[in-house]
Amino acid sequence: MSVKWSDLPRDLLSQIANCLGLIDFLRFGVVCKDWNTASFKAFKVSPDDKSVLCDPWFLIYGGEGSDCSLLNPQNKCYTINLPELDGATCLASYEGWLLLFGNGSLFFFCPFSKAKIELPNCPFTEARDHVAAFSAVPTSKDCIVVVLNTSSNSELHLSMLCKGEDQWVKSSFSGHKFSKIRTALYYENNDFHFLDGENGLVTFSASKSKWNKYYMRVCTDKSPPSTLLHYIISKKTFQLRNEKREKGFIKANDSISTCGTIVPHASGKCDTIFRSESIEAETKPGSRHLKGVWIQPRYLYAPSTQTW
Repeated sequence: MSVKWSDLPRDLLSQIANCLGLIDFLRFGVVCKDWNTASFKAFKVSPDDKSVLCDPWFLIYGGEGSDCSLLNPQNKCYTINLPELDGATCLASYEGWLLLFGNGSLFFFCPFSKAKIELPNCPFTEARDHVAAFSAVPTSKDCIVVVLNTSSNSELHLSMLCKGEDQWVKSSFSGHKFSKIRTALYYENNDFHFLDGENGLVTFSASKSKWNKYYMRVCTDKSPPSTLLHYIISKKTFQLRNEKREKGFIKANDSISTCGTIVPHASGKCDTIFRSESIEAETKPGSRHLKGVWIQPRYLYAPSTQTW
């Protein structure tokens, strides 16, 4: 007796879904209602365990309509429809979650599962000249979000929100002439690091609400261990990949601003920071501005009742 695929027991469908790679897993979930239910039952952090610590994927959005380009580390391109990104700007990317600003609000979003968590009382009205970072996945009780206004080269303005709270704590830092801060990241022990376009670094302790001095990163093997940072920085990563590809991911008359991410090292010794980039169009006529973000390919679930 033959059985239709759609009539297979859900437990068996879930086992099948659990063996699929990310893209096939996403396609599996939209076949029909039963397959979608089975995919949620099969849910785990990543349908492809090997992807958790691999190079991140790259998501290009901000073009016409809701279709976005998703590039895997082998430069294979997929199209994914994400209306949630229309008019939005990504400020931070961490462990598969994006922190987005759009329509006057700030929210977490996983583009693979469409999970969304709104943040209360957004402390700014436009995303320009802002960088952000968060300390843990937004479903964690320990999640801390910081957003830094970088419009001034002599003073930094920071807003911080801890999980379960609805009022942002404000803090400012001055006394140095800053290069443009382009990348923010959570380091360790509730410390956040803010990197400029060169080798400058300023840090903020969330637990003490205290700024640390602005200094140049030390990169030599002879430096004292206390001054060495436990991460390395990948510079111009997207630009180099775009130039290497025969036709490029973006055209000569396109500009793009990207948001970086952190890739944990498999041994836990030294993470890699994919830094934010800004690439100008080579030709101006007919130019368009795109946005991009590095993201770990993880299917993350949050119930519809999940709140900050």
